[in-house]
Amino acid sequence: MRRGAAALAVLALLAGCGGNAADAMPRTFDLGVTPPAAKFPALRVASRAVAPFDGVQMYYRLAWRNPSELADYAHSFWAAPPAELLRKQLLRSTGEGPGKCTLEIEVQEFTQVFSSKESSEARIEMRVALATGPSRIASRGVTVIEPTAGSEASSGATAMARAADRALDVLAAWVAAQSGCR
Repeated sequence: MRRGAAALAVLALLAGCGGNAADAMPRTFDLGVTPPAAKFPALRVASRAVAPFDGVQMYYRLAWRNPSELADYAHSFWAAPPAELLRKQLLRSTGEGPGKCTLEIEVQEFTQVFSSKESSEARIEMRVALATGPSRIASRGVTVIEPTAGSEASSGATAMARAADRALDVLAAWVAAQSGCR
């Protein structure tokens, strides 16, 4: 009987140390339901990401400790890989029809970067290219940093949605400046 009571006491103590049970529940995020403000001409869109950003893990960096170390949130995930999330948002803002050009997107960074324990920013880096058939018209790098991303996954996801909107604004202006896709 004493062993049973001791075991219950240990379990109760461990449960208390585990924090709120809701914190351990898996959460899934995307970039939201609001269509981006950016407007694109009709385009075909091809997207991909470099490893490790080709999965659904939500990554962060503790830049104040080691900026080259990536970690992922244990119970928070993207609904799809970041390249697919960006592709979906971009397609929501393109014109109708097959389009004259293909916009190729390669996601190279999609992280919440902490400059201190309480302060972070959402960071998106990508290489983009415009092509007509086998011919590449133009290419460039795009980096967007959204400040005030909070200190947990949910605020980071909200900041990442803002960063994605800003990245699409940059891309829309760049595509509009390319005469080969008009």
